[in-house]
Amino acid sequence: MTQKITEYGSGPLFKAATTVYGVMVGDLLLVAANVLLVLAPLLVALSAGMPTASVSRSLPGYGAQLGLVFLAFVPMGPSLVAAAYAFNRLLAGEETGVFRDFVRGYRANFRQALAVWLPYLAVLAAAVVNLLLLPGTLDAGNPTQSAARVGLLGLGLLVATAAVTAMLLLSRFTFRVRDIYRLSLYSLGAQKRVSLGNAGILFVTAFLLTATTAALMLFIAGAVVYLICLNSRPMLRFIEQKFTVAGEE
Repeated sequence: MTQKITEYGSGPLFKAATTVYGVMVGDLLLVAANVLLVLAPLLVALSAGMPTASVSRSLPGYGAQLGLVFLAFVPMGPSLVAAAYAFNRLLAGEETGVFRDFVRGYRANFRQALAVWLPYLAVLAAAVVNLLLLPGTLDAGNPTQSAARVGLLGLGLLVATAAVTAMLLLSRFTFRVRDIYRLSLYSLGAQKRVSLGNAGILFVTAFLLTATTAALMLFIAGAVVYLICLNSRPMLRFIEQKFTVAGEE
């Protein structure tokens, strides 16, 4: 009669604790990499010379502040790639430590991540600015405003989902920048369940931040990226099998 010997570190509780710890470390690293974004509300208020809570909806006079917010979002792309790289290795049981993997992914993909992220960020910024330019109250007699608001929100969610998909692909594969764009858009239709899942995660996150406070993102950023990585594993396997040499063999 053979007796199974449980090795140290192979139990479910140990694995769960390792995952929670890894997500917490990833959250801290994401916050540290996006410190400019964390400080953006304070910097905008200081540059505008007014309290944070009293920012006007008249956007033409706030070009400098909008530019500052845009710049604050620039480091998000490389940090998302680095976090996805670390969390994918954690999910595969291949991690050498989330901190070490995050730093390795950040250094290896920084330039390409910026090249992929910035166009997506520009489109998102355009959608947000146009959304803010809409009147604050809806006119029941004029459905054009409601349609424009819904359309801009839908466009923003679609672009955000494609951008996250591109960051995931970049964290796993070494495609050219233009191929990353193509595959990120192709994956939206080819992997509908994954795309809808990621869009749902982004939508719920945005709703929570809107309903509560944007500061909540400091505590849930790691969990959000981890859930997206967990949900996107079938899509990454699909891309590997269909578009890589190793998958074709």
